[in-house]
Amino acid sequence: MLAALLFFLTACAGKISTQAAAAATQQPQATAIATQAAAAPTVPPQPNATATMVDTRKPLGIIAIGHSGLTGESSDTTRLPGMPALENSWATGNSSKVNSVYKRLAAVYPEIVGHVANEAVGGSLVTDLADQARAALQKVPNPQLVIIKTIDNDIRCDGSDQNFIKGFGNAVAEALDVIVKASPDSKILIVSQPGRPATNAAATAVDPNAVAKIEGTGICAMFNPDGSMNKEHIATLTGIIESYEAEQTRVCSLVPQCKTDGGAFATYIDDISRMTPDLGHLTVEGQARLAEIIWPVVSNLLALK
Repeated sequence: MLAALLFFLTACAGKISTQAAAAATQQPQATAIATQAAAAPTVPPQPNATATMVDTRKPLGIIAIGHSGLTGESSDTTRLPGMPALENSWATGNSSKVNSVYKRLAAVYPEIVGHVANEAVGGSLVTDLADQARAALQKVPNPQLVIIKTIDNDIRCDGSDQNFIKGFGNAVAEALDVIVKASPDSKILIVSQPGRPATNAAATAVDPNAVAKIEGTGICAMFNPDGSMNKEHIATLTGIIESYEAEQTRVCSLVPQCKTDGGAFATYIDDISRMTPDLGHLTVEGQARLAEIIWPVVSNLLALK
């Protein structure tokens, strides 16, 4: 699904402003910057304190930077809505139900256990990536894999997005520069948006209460105030998303260590049962599906056997 982006559709529908939406996500996540361990049957809560001693000249471990699409936000129903649940992250989580990229890597390289850092924070903008990268590299200095998930919080849906595409690309480039200079042998993976607006709208349409949360008149509102689907707005939103994706692909192509997912996440098929109640994030089942989709891309990027 277009998980975190649905948060913005509410803003585009006129319910709240984009800035307020970002703040609403950011507040409960002020402490979401964290490292986490996973993959072995028993993993200590402070991975870097007990990480296996290895040759630090060899790339080892994984870091993730970006927004709440990496933090498992709202996926733990025992916590307050909007709280991160890093254990459920499709990228770095330790939940056996999710079977994250980190856990899958640890199955191939047991020595990776403990060498993981997730510095993503809900509400983050593309301009936060460079500082997140610096923080993550302090914890895992020479990772095999760097995962970047951005875009969502930079989408404005007010007709001005094209004016910000170049600046978006510059910020991605800055983050890549930080990573490559600090760890030139790391592989960097920039992922696309999960799902597309059309499939997201189709999944949401089955629940009138969900439709009511995101209907409106903004140019990205997928549903009109009367609850009917607005195909023109869906096409507009799709175009905006793909403009940002094209820019991050262009910037990534200039860095030999960087690859995109080639649109793998875009193939995700939305399902209302995998959306959290806020309609802006993925459940544990949704997180597991993203991990499953992206693993072949990671395996190919790292030339795993």
